[in-house]
Amino acid sequence: MATKKGKTSIKTIVRAPKQDRARVTVEAILESAVQILETDGLAGFKVAALAERSGYGVGTLYQYFENIDAVMLALVELENERARQKLLAEFSDRAASGQAQGTRELVQLMLSAFSQRRAAQKAIVEWALSRRDMRAFDSRNTFLGQMLVSVSVRSQGLKLDRLLTATEMFVLTRAFLGALRTAIWNDEADTGSPQFALALTDLVDGYVHQLVRREATPAAAR
Repeated sequence: MATKKGKTSIKTIVRAPKQDRARVTVEAILESAVQILETDGLAGFKVAALAERSGYGVGTLYQYFENIDAVMLALVELENERARQKLLAEFSDRAASGQAQGTRELVQLMLSAFSQRRAAQKAIVEWALSRRDMRAFDSRNTFLGQMLVSVSVRSQGLKLDRLLTATEMFVLTRAFLGALRTAIWNDEADTGSPQFALALTDLVDGYVHQLVRREATPAAAR
């Protein structure tokens, strides 16, 4: 699922600094897509509905998206990029104002991002989890994984002089995002509760603490 060959990638359009016509059009289409998912879910997410809500003809939609799944993939990419930018911006603001920047605060920022437009988030998660080619998505989210580790090490007063291995990154991101997204998808946990935020914090801090502890243990003693 991707845009048509020869078309500018969605990520490039979204991240381009210049507000050209293509970017404005794509952002309007994606905003309309989120609105449909919020009110009608995946069942109501059709090309005709998207054309009507966005005000663009079907032909225009196909100029940017190969099919309806390509729109969903673009939403996944867009939400991932927005989350990354938000985390960086808010953590920078907290640093500038001298506020706490621990694991709990990072977890809370993530929960806040996922709490917005909950129905649409749930639909996006449902779609992603149903796709075989999306199942490895969390394991490739190295930005989030490294940020979690960096913040956790600092907030616990630990030291880890290396990046995570591919296996460690896989486990951490899958465990963290898996718990968060499954809670949203199945409504199995109250993601707005202090207990949920604390549980996710303990998950990250406990895993990182164990990594550091193992690094400090001589190989012969393991």
